[in-house]
Formats: sequence, C-alpha cells, structure tokens
Amino acid sequence: MGSIGKILAALVAAGYLLVCCLVAGMAIVAVLGFIYPAMDLFNHIQPVLFFGLLALLVASPVFVRFRALRALALSIAATGFVASSAIYIPELVTGLVTRTTVAQAEQTYRLMTFNVFGRNEEPEAIVANITGVDPDIVALQEYSPGLRSVVHPLLTERYPHFQYCAGGERAFVGLYSRLPFEPLDADACSSSIMSTDRTARIIVRFQTEAGPAFSLATTHNDWPAPVTRQAEQFATLREALSTVEPPLILVGDFNSTPWSYALRGFVSAAGMMRHTYNLPTFPTLWYYLRDWRAMFPILPIDHVMTRGAIAIHDLRTGEPSGSDHLPIIVDFSVEGEGAL
Repeated sequence: MGSIGKILAALVAAGYLLVCCLVAGMAIVAVLGFIYPAMDLFNHIQPVLFFGLLALLVASPVFVRFRALRALALSIAATGFVASSAIYIPELVTGLVTRTTVAQAEQTYRLMTFNVFGRNEEPEAIVANITGVDPDIVALQEYSPGLRSVVHPLLTERYPHFQYCAGGERAFVGLYSRLPFEPLDADACSSSIMSTDRTARIIVRFQTEAGPAFSLATTHNDWPAPVTRQAEQFATLREALSTVEPPLILVGDFNSTPWSYALRGFVSAAGMMRHTYNLPTFPTLWYYLRDWRAMFPILPIDHVMTRGAIAIHDLRTGEPSGSDHLPIIVDFSVEGEGAL
C-alpha cells in the first residue's frame, strides 16, 4: 500500500471510528434515559440505532484496514449494539409472538384510528379506505379543515354521530361513529380554529343496547421534544383519564415510540395496557428532492391501549391512502361485569 493509499485508509478508518462512537454513544445514552428525560429522546430512533450498529459491526472489516483500529471500532459498535438490543429486542420479540386467541363475543366492534396527514392531497382516498374497512368507529388525527371540508359530508352518510376538535395542527382530531355517544367532562376539545391549544382530546361514553357500556378516548400528542412539553401532555392526559369510568379504549398518534421511558411511564401510571407491539406506522411519506416520496414505516408512534374489561380480537395496520401514517384497525369486544 502506497503512502497516499495509507493516508486515505487512515482517514476512512478515522471517520468510521467516529461514526461508531456517535451511534454507539446515542444507544448508550438512550439506555440511561431513565436518569434524565432528554436522554430518552434517543429511544425514539431505536430501529435506526439497532440496525445502524449492526451494519457497522458487519462492515468494519471493509472500511477499517488497520487491525488495532478495527478492534477498537468493533468493541465500540458492539457495546452500543448490546445497549440498543436491551431496549429494542423485547419489543420486537413481543410483536412477533402470536396474539392470544380471544373467544368469540356476541357483540364485537371495529375501530379505525388514523392520522390522515394534514397535507393529504387525496381526501377521497381516505373515505374510500374507511369505507373498505367498514369500521363502527373512526378516530382521525391531523384532520385539518381542508380535509374535513371534503371528508365530513361523505362520512356522515355512514356515521351520523361525530365530534370535531380544532386549534393547533395537532388539535385537529375527529371522531365518527355508527353508535351514539355522550361526550365526557374529561374532553379537551375546541370547535374554533382560533383556539391556541396545540393538542386536543375527545373522550366519550358509548351506551349500547347490544352490550355493556364503554368509554373511548382519542388524542394527538406533540413531538417528544421539548421533553418538558411531552411530560406535561402525558400528565394532563393521565389526569383526564383517571376520571373516566372503564372499560376504556385509548387510541391516537402519541408521537412516542414504545421504546421510550416516557411512553412506558405513561402506560404504567395511567393503568393502561398497550396492544400495539412492534407495529410501525410512520413514516410512509418523507419530503426530499422537492417532493413527498414513499417510505417504509419504521416507527410505531400510533397506539391502541385499554383499561378494564375490553378484549382485543384482532389488530393490524391498513393502507396509508395519501397519509404519512398507516391506520390501525382493531376489532374488540366489551366484556360484562365481573370480567377481567
């Protein structure tokens, strides 16, 4: 190897080593996210860290020609990979386990929760998607006024009961249902686009002749940064849900992955059970090269949770229909008094 070749190889090795340090450092910081909330932010990109570190481990013999530097790069990447695995793999394994079969119920309901994307240019496709799934209840997030002007008249033909929230971008939340419902006091829903609320929540109670009553809540949280805002939103939602009588089903876009201590803390403190394991829903679109282009979703930030006697029969993702999210479709039943 000539002197120029050695210099180039050294530069490549140094750059590779730096990348290993950065990615492994984020993985290690993420594991320690329970110490300080800002460190928890790295848990939201665990798939990137996990597979990125795996790629760095495999590719090190190609990019690092010097034995000593290669050993150092491998040890750093391996340390980060182990740290990421401790957070990432349990969720992955749980998601791969077949869902426990639930006995057929006399009355089941189908719910569709969907962040329809405020800039969606295919509102008719949203309606076609919902029509094809044929849910009894539809919860929509980022349901902007422009989308609503097209979608609402078409949906009300099938869903005579509805509620709509406005305000900031993530306060555009909607609920449509074939079943009648009653809004609860725990609602935080403004009908005016002049509202300064950044988020909103709809919380209602269904009283049905065919089965036991149940509550439903849907919301759309902001991005996890700044962490103080995220903590406040989770605390506010937890307090609101504490006043809601179970059985309760909670759905929406939480902008928080299940690897984060913040989401896991909320689920535990609110007494909820999360059913969306390793179910990526975002992003199906990403803006680059001056256009929105199709992507493979890697982040599970849309969730379905329950509290009380609600049985989940089936849970799956649907088609994006112009959105940067996949919808989640869940079939569930409400068990009678005394059921666990």
